[in-house]
Amino acid sequence: MRKTIIAAVILLAAIPAKAQEITYALPKTSINIEVGYTQEIIHAGKYAKYAKELLGIEVTQSDTVVTTITQFRIKPRVEADQSKRFTLNLTSNALPSLLALTDQGLIAGKEAEESKATHQGRSVNYRKPEPKPEAPKPLEPTYEQQIVPGLDSLGNTIYDTIIVEIPPVDPLLQEATDAAEDIKELREQRYKIITGDTDASYSGEALGAALQELNRLEAELLPLFEGTSETIKNKAWFDIIPDREGSFAAFALDPERGPVRATKSSTDIFEIIIEAEPVAVPDVQADNSRGKKNSHQNLVYRIPAVCTVTLKDGVQEITSMRMPIYQLGQEATYPVYE
Repeated sequence: MRKTIIAAVILLAAIPAKAQEITYALPKTSINIEVGYTQEIIHAGKYAKYAKELLGIEVTQSDTVVTTITQFRIKPRVEADQSKRFTLNLTSNALPSLLALTDQGLIAGKEAEESKATHQGRSVNYRKPEPKPEAPKPLEPTYEQQIVPGLDSLGNTIYDTIIVEIPPVDPLLQEATDAAEDIKELREQRYKIITGDTDASYSGEALGAALQELNRLEAELLPLFEGTSETIKNKAWFDIIPDREGSFAAFALDPERGPVRATKSSTDIFEIIIEAEPVAVPDVQADNSRGKKNSHQNLVYRIPAVCTVTLKDGVQEITSMRMPIYQLGQEATYPVYE
């Protein structure tokens, strides 16, 4: 029985390893830029154009958006370079040395099914722009008939009918005037209560409650002139795949939409500047494999270039960091014995 087991092990060891074709791609680096920003959306008041005339205050006359960048985050990502694909025919004995590549998802074939790739989704807030109100039509004058008494040549009283033009009245101006008068009256009442110039007597909680109610009523009327505002926090992401050293347009800042992809017509552009560090020439070592008959194939790999990546707003430097960028580095080979 023992002899039978030993014979079976020897027989298995003698079976040649099955060859398998593996397709792989060299890695490349993409630079991901995360931009955090806030947007203050200001809605003009209904009576904004009368605020200076009726209340003596300067307010925003139209809806505006103020965008402020609050945070940057730059990080490299490794992905497969589909323009650099290679094929190897290897036995199962040579596969363990290549399994490390599956962590980056660069091997395509049977091993790719066993490699689990994860992707983190991106969420973004979106606010649908409100439709702009139609421009008001110009006011037209109205006319009315009036009967005017008069005297004829004999001194008798006569009545004549004439057409009189009545100047147009802006209903919005009338509404604004009424609201402004209410605000002024509330402020006057508050001043009299504070100074004691009133017939009613307030003390303790009654005084505080009266002032609080006057403040509340004024706070309801003031937005009709000053308008309202809201603040939205958001993030945007941009990817750059550099193919050389130099500067690249990372994104542009639109006053209303916030950070957007840069185009030829963009003005406020943020740049990424990439500078690769020099690479030393490797020492040539003696080849000790001469005379050996072991067959092998060459596996191509990349040595990344260590680069300084700088983000600028067109005038000044915002941040800078060092990162490896594969496609700007050098390609090399090492033998994989079968």
